[in-house]
Amino acid sequence: MPGQHDATLPDSALRILHVRCPADVDPQVYRLLLGLVAEVTPVVQALPPSALVADVSGSLRYFGRDPSALARMIRTRALARYGLDVKIGVASTWALAAMASNETGPGGIRTVGAARAETEAFLYPRPVAELYGIGPAQARTLTTFGVHSVGILAALPEPTVQRILGGRTGRLIHERARGIDRRAVVPTDLPYSASARRRFPIDILDPATVRAALLALAVELGDRLRNRHQTARTVTLTVTLAGRGQVIRSRRLDGGPSAHTDDLRQILADCGFQRARIRAVTARCEQLQDAARTPEQLSLDPHRDDQLRTESAIDALNRRFGAGTVGPAAA
Repeated sequence: MPGQHDATLPDSALRILHVRCPADVDPQVYRLLLGLVAEVTPVVQALPPSALVADVSGSLRYFGRDPSALARMIRTRALARYGLDVKIGVASTWALAAMASNETGPGGIRTVGAARAETEAFLYPRPVAELYGIGPAQARTLTTFGVHSVGILAALPEPTVQRILGGRTGRLIHERARGIDRRAVVPTDLPYSASARRRFPIDILDPATVRAALLALAVELGDRLRNRHQTARTVTLTVTLAGRGQVIRSRRLDGGPSAHTDDLRQILADCGFQRARIRAVTARCEQLQDAARTPEQLSLDPHRDDQLRTESAIDALNRRFGAGTVGPAAA
């Protein structure tokens, strides 16, 4: 019934901004963009490595602007401060805003009106594969049943969609097709953990090969943390054995939180395990924190000072010429 259909609709006020950066955005610039949007609204959720979503409902009165005007302000500031050309979708829900930010046109901003007719005009003509949150396999399944557009999907009874895609997934996809997305924006910063993995083509028994893989993990994680301006307090090593069993070792960095490659390398080397055939190794840096709030202990070791200066030079080269351009030969 029309009345029942309308009763399920979410709040129609325009309030969600989905900001999309170029895919190759520098991690440091991405962090700066998070801070820029936080100047407009404190309700900002990071979607690393290149997107974020913000709820501006509490900022409209303060700035005296509508959501589209706030989006233009954010885009102008990003261009002026960082030379960053962001695309912004404005809508009443997260899913609609994300779809809108993917096709903004020359102006860089696409607004989907809050009226039901405008939402349907935006959604219904689209191929079902373009619906936010739907995967390729689900789209193929729907098309085999003749459901080629979002409009056809929205017109189906929900139980029918659930029989095709499964209970919870079917209900979620059917709601998205009707412009409903119940998720709230949860303020977050960058992730509180970072992980990297190396899988060997064959099960490995050679300790030198394993040490080289651990060094490569330390290099990758150290570079990622320094680009994010974060440090790690704890490192966990997971070793997957030939029989699919796992050995897990976790260590805290003795000298305090760090993002230096050599500190991560040493802590990984300390996570000893018995000699066995190894299929993969995974390292995870946890309890991450802002590097600006991490005290840097003065070093009286000339060798460590040399390492830190070399690390800075390597980071500069990799930023200029691409990640992995320069690194330890042993990796």
